[in-house]
Amino acid sequence: MARRRCVTRKLFVASPRDVRYVGDDSTRGAECGKDLECRSATTVQTSACTGSHENGAPTMWNEIFAGSTVIVSGGATGIGAAAVSGFARAGANTVLADVADELGEVLVASLVDEGLHADYRHCDVSVESDVERTFAWVAERYGAIDVVFANAGIEWTKDARHTTLGEWQRVIDVNLTGMFLVGRASLRSMCENARGALIMTSSPHAVATVADTVAYAASKGGVSALVHALSLEAAPYNVRVNGVVPGTIDTPMVRRELQASSNPELQHSLLASSQPLQRVGQSEDVANLVMFLASPMAGFITGALMPVDGGLMAGLPTGSPASYQD
Repeated sequence: MARRRCVTRKLFVASPRDVRYVGDDSTRGAECGKDLECRSATTVQTSACTGSHENGAPTMWNEIFAGSTVIVSGGATGIGAAAVSGFARAGANTVLADVADELGEVLVASLVDEGLHADYRHCDVSVESDVERTFAWVAERYGAIDVVFANAGIEWTKDARHTTLGEWQRVIDVNLTGMFLVGRASLRSMCENARGALIMTSSPHAVATVADTVAYAASKGGVSALVHALSLEAAPYNVRVNGVVPGTIDTPMVRRELQASSNPELQHSLLASSQPLQRVGQSEDVANLVMFLASPMAGFITGALMPVDGGLMAGLPTGSPASYQD
């Protein structure tokens, strides 16, 4: 019998070197055995894929998300782009909402060229009318909205003494008010239809931060609280709300910080070695969790803030205090 081409239904395995990126084209052409595991000698991540096995069954993500409608805000790059690709390759009608028009349109065009269903909508999440127009457009085009991944956010590094009110307000407007506006629009649609999953991106900075990220840390602390509040409001309507808490992930945001150093390669190496799993995370590591939380497999999970941080928040800084060494 014909064997399917590519990917794995075993999404969670012990070693990150044994899995592939969600939607990674490099998986195409690999042969799968009956245990549904794909292996490669190169460094890899996790994949959603197309094709059928000997029994004709679709891949797991396709079985779950085919024909569903998904909105990803902040989907043009990094974690959002990985989620857009993953949902689209799982057969969802995927709408990418962002302000990075050129990058978003390029990603959508590449997915459409694969025969997938993807759309781009310009949307500044800090602008109420942008959010309302985006959700109205999606509802008119596709009907009920099944999944929203609220991921849009901006970085800002400055201590409180030198942060202007305008700078503070801009970070709060995008990172927190934007989450509220997207969350409100999501719940209005999903609660009316008595189904849906909303996932929001928070940060470790919500609970443990550094001295020069006052606005960013405050905004992410608000996002974590928002997840809890919205989950309680939505639960009676069969709508789940959860948060993902990415650690150090190889995104354009992190790369910009590395490039600002005098030795980016050394900084990357130091960053990787500081992680318990000895590597920097990939956007697809987070996208896999987002897809799980959006799926029926997470049907009894709501109000949770789930880390994807390689163990970053599990331990204290390394090295014993001086008093322990006496």
